[in-house]
Amino acid sequence: MKRLKAITIFVTLFFLIACKSEKKERIANFDPAKKIDLDSVPELIQKPDSLLFWKQRYQSDSVKIKVDSMQPSFAKHFLDRFNPKHIIKNKLFHGGDSLLHFRWTFSDTTATNNAFYNWLDCYGTTCLSLKLYEPFKIEKQATLIFRNHNSISYIRGKQNVSKEAWINFEKTLFPTDSLSLLIVQQPGKNALWYQYKNNKFNEIIK
Repeated sequence: MKRLKAITIFVTLFFLIACKSEKKERIANFDPAKKIDLDSVPELIQKPDSLLFWKQRYQSDSVKIKVDSMQPSFAKHFLDRFNPKHIIKNKLFHGGDSLLHFRWTFSDTTATNNAFYNWLDCYGTTCLSLKLYEPFKIEKQATLIFRNHNSISYIRGKQNVSKEAWINFEKTLFPTDSLSLLIVQQPGKNALWYQYKNNKFNEIIK
């Protein structure tokens, strides 16, 4: 009986010492200076802010869109359903005001036009049907809409949105995506339509 008790005590002490040694070994192997593979622990460590890329582009010397801070927008939009290849959805903040910048890139011009004309058939929260080049007064905020050869951009803000700054943005960041059509609506005014020709946007008069 005494022998069995002695064996039990010995086994217990053995496991306690083994666990303690393993714990010390794990602590010893931890090196705070060692670089961590961020891709291997995506839920534990957040990568650097990817929005910094866009903030720098908005504020570049050739664009000059003022941005104090920004965040991604997760708002759904009618154009999301047309299988764009790439989507940009950012919310920009400056001087107490905010501005939305959405941009959808499609596979080709045909896909872009299909998405655009479907959007005109069901525009806004009330799904109004708009005719090409016809004036409309729907947006309550300043709004720009670019329909390029392979993309559509939607910019909306409380204050007057600089048409020139966003044209520069499109030209600078997407030089191979040819400009085509621009819609400008200021709050309380009818939308104006512009066609890109001879390296500038010309108003379409009907």
